[in-house]
Amino acid sequence: MKTWVECEYSYVPVEMVYPNSFNTNHMKAGEYEKLKSDLVQKGVEGFPPILVTPRGDKFMIVDGEHRWRAAVELGCLKIKAEIVHLNDEEAKVECFKRNYQRGWINYFKAAELFWKEKQNGMTIREIAEKYSLSTYTVDSIIRFSKFPPDLKELIVSVNDESEELSEQGFKFTFRHLVALSKLPVERMMDFAEWFQSDRISGPLAEKEVAVFLIKQHLLGVLDEKKREGVIFPKVAEMLKTIFQRNPALYSEEKIQALIDVGDEKRQETLAKRLFLEEMGERFSLYSIAPTINNKVPKNNSFFSFKCNCGRVYKVHGRIVDALEKWDTPPTKTIEIRPEHLGKKLYINYADMVYYFE
Repeated sequence: MKTWVECEYSYVPVEMVYPNSFNTNHMKAGEYEKLKSDLVQKGVEGFPPILVTPRGDKFMIVDGEHRWRAAVELGCLKIKAEIVHLNDEEAKVECFKRNYQRGWINYFKAAELFWKEKQNGMTIREIAEKYSLSTYTVDSIIRFSKFPPDLKELIVSVNDESEELSEQGFKFTFRHLVALSKLPVERMMDFAEWFQSDRISGPLAEKEVAVFLIKQHLLGVLDEKKREGVIFPKVAEMLKTIFQRNPALYSEEKIQALIDVGDEKRQETLAKRLFLEEMGERFSLYSIAPTINNKVPKNNSFFSFKCNCGRVYKVHGRIVDALEKWDTPPTKTIEIRPEHLGKKLYINYADMVYYFE
């Protein structure tokens, strides 16, 4: 924390103090109530002084806005203050640094602060040097400004309600926000709700988003190749299914090898050899998509799902094949756990031969 060569301590009337417009501090409601309780117990004399700088006949707060607000609400007439002489830029930097060091940062307020600096002509590097941050941190925080309002509200609400770094509570961390910022805006909320419901950690969130973006890129490449007519539609759909499950199988060389084959049947055969064999002999593109509604199909067909515990679940569903559609699904008993009901179930090739040949 910076110490000042020229400063003075004084008791300043609360009505002569006002908050600044660039404070990025965030304090939870519970923390604020505890702050007020401490002020009641210790009194103004026993409370840490706020940091202010003169502006005309009043004082602008540099650090300690919540302490000042608590004093006003409790009816205190004066508050202890450390008075320093700073210009607006110096005050802005000191305010941010103090809050950042304490970990009391609202990243969306920080994004607004840095965005304004950027609009005023500063580069990312200059902003980073000014606030003693890395260029990565500054660039990441600025990206948070594109979050839609409902997503910002969700993140702030969840973090306010979570217990401080408890094992049970979930909290959106900086790494969660970085991961979300890389997504298309229309997918941000879906991922945020998933992170919250499954308590996905920050590092895992970054990994999941990276995999999603890779898959989206690969699917876009396949769509482009299909539009160009160099990959046949049936083969393109098969490859999409493969890359959705394992994007690491993508290879420019293998895609080019497919493009060099002009015949659809030969291209399909080559695609299976190049990609399916790497998945192992027990892999297939077949899947069963069960449903859990009570509507009985016209053919009255259903699947009996037998759990490992011995229970049997009868479920109406359909069989989907990425290469060929099954019109009439047969009735079979399949080993499956109850939590798979209502979800897509992938069945390997050997099982498909056993159950459906």
